[in-house]
Amino acid sequence: MTLLNQEQKIRLHKLYNEEKFAELELEIEMISNAKTRSAFLSNLLGVAKLKKKDQKDWAGARDLFLDSYNKDPNYVDALCNYAHISVKLQDYNDACKKLIEFKKKGYNSKINEALARIYFFTGEIDKELELFKETEKNNDLNRVTASHFISSLNYSSNISQKNYFDYSKKIEENIKIPQTELDKLKDLNLGDELKIGFLSPDLKEHSVYYFLDSTIKHLKKSGFKIVLFNLRDHGELDKKSDILKSNCDEWVDLINLNDLQSANIIREKQINILFDITGHFGRNKISIFKYKPAPVQIAWMGYVNSTGIKEIDYIIADKNLIKNDEDALYIEKVFKLENIWNCHKGFDENIKIPDSPFLKNGYLTFGCFNNTVKISDRCIFTWSEILNKIEDSKLIIKAVSKDAEIAENKILEKFSKNKIDTKRIVFEKTKKDRVDHLKMYQNIDISLDTFPYPGVTTSFESIWMGVPVITMMGKNFVSRCGESINLNLGLKNFIAKDEKDYVTKAVSLNTNKDELAKIRLNLRTKALESPLFDTDSFNLQFSNMIKEIWSNYLK
Repeated sequence: MTLLNQEQKIRLHKLYNEEKFAELELEIEMISNAKTRSAFLSNLLGVAKLKKKDQKDWAGARDLFLDSYNKDPNYVDALCNYAHISVKLQDYNDACKKLIEFKKKGYNSKINEALARIYFFTGEIDKELELFKETEKNNDLNRVTASHFISSLNYSSNISQKNYFDYSKKIEENIKIPQTELDKLKDLNLGDELKIGFLSPDLKEHSVYYFLDSTIKHLKKSGFKIVLFNLRDHGELDKKSDILKSNCDEWVDLINLNDLQSANIIREKQINILFDITGHFGRNKISIFKYKPAPVQIAWMGYVNSTGIKEIDYIIADKNLIKNDEDALYIEKVFKLENIWNCHKGFDENIKIPDSPFLKNGYLTFGCFNNTVKISDRCIFTWSEILNKIEDSKLIIKAVSKDAEIAENKILEKFSKNKIDTKRIVFEKTKKDRVDHLKMYQNIDISLDTFPYPGVTTSFESIWMGVPVITMMGKNFVSRCGESINLNLGLKNFIAKDEKDYVTKAVSLNTNKDELAKIRLNLRTKALESPLFDTDSFNLQFSNMIKEIWSNYLK
C-alpha cells in the first residue's frame, strides 16, 4: 500500500481545506494507483470526485468508496460514503446489505444515519425511525440528523402529535447555540420601516414559488419592505428566482455563510419579522432561528408541523388544521388564518382539461403524484382494496424527484403482497418541465391522497387540472392538510373518515361516473372561486395578520 510521507500528508490536507478538489484528485492519482492505493486514499479520492459536484464522477466515486471499504472492512466513513452515493445512483441494495451486516457489530451513529437514509427513500419509515430513536437515546443526533429525525416523524402512522411534540423538545437540545456564539451576535437595532424577511433554499421553480410570489407582491404594495434570504447556490437559481427578485425590495444570499454570520446579516438588515418556510426539510438552516436574529419569528408554509424551536414565536395554520384544544402540542403560538393556511397563485400556462379518461379507456384511472416516501403501507393496503373492488382500474404513480423513484420496487412488492397484478400499477418518471408535469393529470380520473402525510402542492395541482382528490381526516396539522384543502373547496364528500370510508368513496365513484365527469369539467372554475386560489383575499388576511402580530409584540 502507498505510504505517505509528511510532506504529502500536508499537501493533501492543504488542498482539501482550500477546496481545490480537482488538484486533490490529480495529486492522489500521481502518488498512487488502484492496486497500491490505501483505503484512506481511495476514500479521499472518492470524496474529491464528489466535491467537484460533477455527476459524471458519481459512479467512479462509488467504486472508490467500495474499494476503500473492501481494503479496510472497519472503515466506517468509506462504507457510509458508499451507501450515500449508492442512493444517489439508485443502486443501493449492496450498500444496504453491508450496512445491516456492519450494524451487527454494535451501535454506530454514522451507520445508523446511512441506513436510515436508505430506509427513508424506500418508504420504510418505521425502520428509519427506530434507527434515529437509537441515535437519540445515545445522545448522538447532530443538527442534520436531528432535522431528518423530526421531519420523518410526520410520515409514520404510529406517531401521535404528543409523541412528535415530546421528541421535538428533545431534538431542540441538539441545535443549542453556545453562549460564546450568542455573545458574538450584533445588537438588535430596528429602523422605522416594517421589514419582513423570508428565509428559504427554494426561491426558484419549486412549489414554494407558487405560494409565495403573490404574497410578497401584495405585502410590498401594502407598504412593507420585503427581504428574501436565499440558501441556494446561484447555479441552481432560475427564471422564477428572477421573478421573486424583481418582486422584493432586497435579495440576500446566505448560502456561503455560517449560522452566526447569517444571523448578523439578518440583524444588519433590521428585519422585524422573519419567516421560515423550510422547517426541517433538506437544505434548511433552521438553527439560524436559535440566534433570534429578528424580534418576531414565524414558521409558515413549507413545513406543516411544529419546528420544536422555542425561538420561533408563531406557526401559521387555519381553523381546520389545529383544533383549539391542541395548541399546547405546538411549541410555537398558533395563529389561525380565516380560511386556508396558504394560497396558490395558479399557473400561467393555459392547459386544457380534457374529458374524463374513463370515457375513452372504459375503466377508472387513479393517480398519486405525491412524494413516494408518503406512500405508507396503510396507503398501499387501502389502494389495493380499491383496485380489487374496481375491475380493470389502474393506478398511476409519479415520483416528484429522482430520489423518490428509488421506492418503486418496494412499492410494487407491497402491492403484490396485497394480490394486485403489478401491471395495473404504472410508474411515471419525474418531469422536469412544469407543463409536462401538469399534463400528466389529464390521464387520471381521481387522485388518491396519501396518509398520514397528505399532499399539498400536488392536491392544488390536481384540483387545478380538474381532478378531485380523495383524502383522509387527520390527527394533527400535517395529516389534516388534505382535509383543509377539500373543505375550503367545498368537496366534503371527498374527505374520508377512515380507510374503510376511503375505499367506499372511491368505489362509489365507479358507479357514479356521470357525477365524476361533471366535477371534472367544473372543478377549476370552482377552485378559482374558492380560498385555494383567491390570492387577493388571502393576501389581505396575511397582511392583517402581520400587523396584528407586530402590534402584539409592541404591547
